[in-house]
Amino acid sequence: MRRLEVFVRGLGATVLVVLLLFGAGAIRAAGATRQGHRIVALAHDPGTDTLLKAYPRALFRSSDKGQSWNPVAIPSSGNGTIAGLAASPAGKSITYVVGEGLGVLQTDDGGNSWIERNEGLPSRDVIAVATHATQPETVYIVVRDHGVYRSQDAGKNWRLMDRNSQGDIRQLIHSNMAGSMQTGWLFAATSKGVRRSMDCFCLWQDAGKLESEAYSVTYDPARPEHIYAATEKGIFRSPDGGENWVQATPPGPKLAALVFARTGILYAAGEDGTLFRSMDQGDTWNPVNA
Repeated sequence: MRRLEVFVRGLGATVLVVLLLFGAGAIRAAGATRQGHRIVALAHDPGTDTLLKAYPRALFRSSDKGQSWNPVAIPSSGNGTIAGLAASPAGKSITYVVGEGLGVLQTDDGGNSWIERNEGLPSRDVIAVATHATQPETVYIVVRDHGVYRSQDAGKNWRLMDRNSQGDIRQLIHSNMAGSMQTGWLFAATSKGVRRSMDCFCLWQDAGKLESEAYSVTYDPARPEHIYAATEKGIFRSPDGGENWVQATPPGPKLAALVFARTGILYAAGEDGTLFRSMDQGDTWNPVNA
């Protein structure tokens, strides 16, 4: 009995140390793995070559291509939940986390400290975020029931660009694919498929005829016209910017998130966070020990 008491006391001390080190983020991380929350986003930080994955109430970082993960503490905001994340282009290492009730959070030191970037926004219900492919200071967000906002100074100031929020957006990305009247394209994974618009916000259109609920969309940075989408019917890829789609062999059922790293690796995550990677543009997949 005496040994049991010593063990319990030691365990309590360990838990206290974890809470002191990671704060609310540690609690969120534990909750995500225990409760099996659905993963909501993947991102790749090209500045540090690290992966990020988010659950509604937890954020994790991997520096070994998904082999192991460490929790990242984020500021607690009552019942706020994470909806999306994005990392800036190489050299800046700025990460944005957004969510309903959270608004916009920004870190430039791997999550050791965070800054709120909500000034001027009509609501903290932010459902998607995308960083510009070539302009490190430009970031886009979607505010529920209000539309798409853009900041050109890393979130210090926001400007409403489009009142049409494109329905139920799951994810937003920016691509430097050729053919835009300005600097690139925005692609959105929505409840009705993938939508796209030049970043002049001239016109949103369906990207091809997927006709399937899309959970995530990404593109190959080396070939921006190559687009990938995770949908309710599986994974699809387009060689021509979303004009035409071909169904690919999925690594597993119910994929929830995709990201194409600048290192040439395509990552896919199942709803439970199980991670897969492909070195050949999605032709073959291997599970990652995470």
